[in-house]
Amino acid sequence: MSRGVVPCVLAVLLVCGFATQGAAQIRIDVPEPGGAGLPIALVPLKQHEGEGSQRLGEDFADIITRDLDLSGLFRPIDRDAYIEGPEGASLNTINFHNWKTIGALALVKGGLWLDENGLTVEARLFDVAQQKELGGKRYRGERKDLRRMAHRFADYIMLLLTGEAGPFSAKIAFVSNRGGRAKELFVTDLTGTEIVQVTKDRRINLGPSWDPTGSVLAYTSYKQGGPYPYRFDLLSGQGSRLSSLVGYSSRWSPDGSLIAASLEQDGDLDLFLLSPEGRTVRRLTENSEIDVSPAWSPDGQKIAFCSNRSGSPQIYIMSVNGGSVRRLTFTGNYNTSPAWSPKGDLIAYASRAGGFRIMSIRASGGEPREIAPGEDPSWSPDGRYLVFSSRGRLRIASKDGRSVKQLTGGGGDDTSPAWSARLE
Repeated sequence: MSRGVVPCVLAVLLVCGFATQGAAQIRIDVPEPGGAGLPIALVPLKQHEGEGSQRLGEDFADIITRDLDLSGLFRPIDRDAYIEGPEGASLNTINFHNWKTIGALALVKGGLWLDENGLTVEARLFDVAQQKELGGKRYRGERKDLRRMAHRFADYIMLLLTGEAGPFSAKIAFVSNRGGRAKELFVTDLTGTEIVQVTKDRRINLGPSWDPTGSVLAYTSYKQGGPYPYRFDLLSGQGSRLSSLVGYSSRWSPDGSLIAASLEQDGDLDLFLLSPEGRTVRRLTENSEIDVSPAWSPDGQKIAFCSNRSGSPQIYIMSVNGGSVRRLTFTGNYNTSPAWSPKGDLIAYASRAGGFRIMSIRASGGEPREIAPGEDPSWSPDGRYLVFSSRGRLRIASKDGRSVKQLTGGGGDDTSPAWSARLE
């Protein structure tokens, strides 16, 4: 496998803030599906040096446009409507009237330099109504780092305008047969277009889970009969089996020191804690019922899981140190695939009622809320979005379900997405 699968882990980027951040005067409301969103103009970066840098400047704007559209909070303005070009990226050179005329409330402009020493990008965000610069960044790296730079600036725009960085400098792993008949692991960035195949086992692979560094995946594979739990190192391109026991749904702990897995022993599927190398640390459950799909709380102290111990699949919560098990879901007779929000307040899961639907419920209990049709939910690192599978595609929804966007297209059946942490 190419080392390009995780360029964000390998790339060295110099990132500087070069503008005094102003208090954003723009109010952003999460729109209803299909709503207008905040109108923002994203101008291709002005080429200053380097052959081919004009295309890079357009790519930078395209990537941020895709990110902000997926957020459901913004409405990127069509570039055909622009009156002003990429020239002038400072307060005293921008004609803000031109941007007000086309309805923009926010504006991104900047420049790009490409030479034998690498790539430099400068980008700034402006409040059009207030004619004010809200902040800017300078990135230094290699040509191949452009996508990473763009995703990081999209995160920065979200930080300036909402008070919290976006989830765009992360990756999503998923399962698909888009490479052939077998179910293999793939990784995509948040555009949903830069998709790289990770495994080439020509067998069924299931349920990827990221370690906190974004460089190792735990998953289930049938490549040696199985199913068995495996890990795959994205940097080396090497995989290894974690256990001799048949198992499903391995999940990394938030600090990366443990893996929770559902393993079969003595004819029962129970939850175990494994070391990252596969050594058994502790058996968490021991009964004749099926316990699967572990999901860690963000503090690493609790695990949500699916069990049929009450007669039908439901979501339960237990301490990793043992103790009583608490049932969480009581609505619906088939609830599975829990995912614990990074903020700790909500647990998303899939509920079957005719078809599967993504639901969320407070970790303390209560009435569930329907998000969207789909399966296999996974939270974004900021806790504001869920990625899930629906009709063979990956989709992203805001946590209240008011915005739902399609992430992947093309051939293949895309399932089992897993959102990584932000990758620096």
